[in-house]
Amino acid sequence: MQIINTFELRIYNDIIELRRMSDWLHNACAELALDESLAMNLDLCANEAVANIINYAYIDHDRHEIDLYIEHKINQSISLTMEDDGFPFNPFEVLPPQPFDMLENAKIGGLGIHLIRNLMHECQYRRFNNKNIITLSVSLNQKSIRPQQNAVSDI
Repeated sequence: MQIINTFELRIYNDIIELRRMSDWLHNACAELALDESLAMNLDLCANEAVANIINYAYIDHDRHEIDLYIEHKINQSISLTMEDDGFPFNPFEVLPPQPFDMLENAKIGGLGIHLIRNLMHECQYRRFNNKNIITLSVSLNQKSIRPQQNAVSDI
């Protein structure tokens, strides 16, 4: 698989950084001419995952780096990878939420990982060099790629 574009961003474990991450992600998706609905799904999943990292991965109050990478494999997939140095945690080992019969019986929280699993085609976790590495991928098809504005036709 040939990677045709990569994008990188470093943010810090501060909730205010989510805005900068979203802007970066939407700009990357626009540059790749991806459908807005795909960009929104990636952004939603990134916000869920990174908010969890910021809120739960660190036991100290020090400043930590969170590295993000987007890889575009030509006509095949988009992957978003997040690396942090928080304590080891595989979010994809968390059990799916329990169904509920009435809204009053629903547990608060715990739906972010479930949402990520349902919006992405592949979710991976690994621990390497004392870092959590989460990769979320979505397969591309013709519907998820916008036609280029200045495309030249062979007609």
